[in-house]
Amino acid sequence: MAGAMVFTYAGGIVLGAVPYPPERVVDIIRTIIPGGLATATIETFQHWGLRALFLAVHAGLLLLGGYGALRLASIPAPGRRARVAVAVMVGLFVASLVLAVTAGGGMAWPALLVYAVASYGYTRIAAGVSLGRMLEPEVRTGETPLDAMRRSRRGFLGWGIALGGLALLAGAGVTRFIRRGPKVRIVGAAKPFVPPAPDATFPQVAGLSPEITPTDEFYNVDIDFLKPSVDSATWRLTVEGLVTSPSALSFTQLQNDFEVVEMAHTLTCISNEVGGDLISTAVWRGVRLKDVLARAGLGPSVSEIVFKSTEGYSDSIPMAKAMEDTTLVVFGMNGEPLPTEHGFPARIIVPGIYGMKNVKWLTNITAVDHHYRGYWEVRGWDDVARVKTESRIDVPASADSVHLPARLAGVAWAGDRGIAKVEVSDDGGTTWRPAVLKRELSPVAWRLWATDISPGSGPRRVLVRATDGTGQVQTSAPADPHPSGASGYDFVTFQVL
Repeated sequence: MAGAMVFTYAGGIVLGAVPYPPERVVDIIRTIIPGGLATATIETFQHWGLRALFLAVHAGLLLLGGYGALRLASIPAPGRRARVAVAVMVGLFVASLVLAVTAGGGMAWPALLVYAVASYGYTRIAAGVSLGRMLEPEVRTGETPLDAMRRSRRGFLGWGIALGGLALLAGAGVTRFIRRGPKVRIVGAAKPFVPPAPDATFPQVAGLSPEITPTDEFYNVDIDFLKPSVDSATWRLTVEGLVTSPSALSFTQLQNDFEVVEMAHTLTCISNEVGGDLISTAVWRGVRLKDVLARAGLGPSVSEIVFKSTEGYSDSIPMAKAMEDTTLVVFGMNGEPLPTEHGFPARIIVPGIYGMKNVKWLTNITAVDHHYRGYWEVRGWDDVARVKTESRIDVPASADSVHLPARLAGVAWAGDRGIAKVEVSDDGGTTWRPAVLKRELSPVAWRLWATDISPGSGPRRVLVRATDGTGQVQTSAPADPHPSGASGYDFVTFQVL
């Protein structure tokens, strides 16, 4: 069974559009898990819960495959064993096909051959006899030359099918490598992001987060253990629902038919703990969602816009949010095409709202006249998902020992409301002193802050809080990430020598 799963997974990598059946099993289990159980799992194991489910499904399938092999091997008569093995092979093929068809990510014809070869390989090895023996009677006496010839012919046919499948995979892989087109390119922005002038007054602090997060360090959270692989040449973004002109935009049309803009924006996960690292900032390149909707022609009763992804994930935002200039359909990240793990070919970016509504691997935009509850909302998470005003201490690290002079430094964010002030407290929140803010990178990006560690030696416990652009001070009330995002003050304990 392990070999069959590895072969199928490799087939998807080499050929493309070959859904991996175990991943679909994970999807089904994940979908039917009650909301309370899903939430408890996330709160207990964070995002290791999905990894554990993925591993558990694979372990279960391996155990099931091992049990099936033992049962097949226990059938004494080769002919009957072969007949049962053929039935198992057909069952595996049909199950794989059903799982693939219902996966929603698209399936190419080579998947049929991959599933057939994988099913044959498992049952042939598990049965320990040629499956062609299902056609022959039991041999009660010694084998004749004619019997040997027939057995040889059947064995050759079986091995030919298996080797032919392997040859097809290898040949397709080599052809794809040799003939693959140039790297996907994205168009430049008509309105590129222009970084503000350097801030000479802000100190350089080792260990402080960079304003723009390198792409390979950008946090990544989603419901998929294996990320969807989407071909931009065949991908289409459908715009439908309560619109006058439904459409299906290609990757090229998305880039060429609308004004392309860039924006530095901080994205954070609703499951981020206070002081956590599920937050990053990138320069996103794409087109305004409102321009895409304007071309489609929205009906007068539209109240929400629903987004759906390749793998079936969905969520929605109110019309007012969809019409903001900063809500984008993006295809670029830090000057390059979106990486697969961040939603290639396109995703939604919605400033002010937690990442769960910033749908990746976008394939469908639907205008509706009712409230739509997305994947996490039906599992008990907040419908609005408004980013809270939060701050974090990056430097010094917890339990560090420091020599003065030294600095405290970190980041603060408030979605689309900006940051007006950051303060730190050395006495448990009785008094507060202001930190220095680095000039604003973007109204929808985090701000870096720094301040000197106050004089004196001994143990320290320092708190931090932020004030957003509306004047609202970060709440001190602690709250878990579920259901509306974590809150409370981040703090650090360290020793001044």
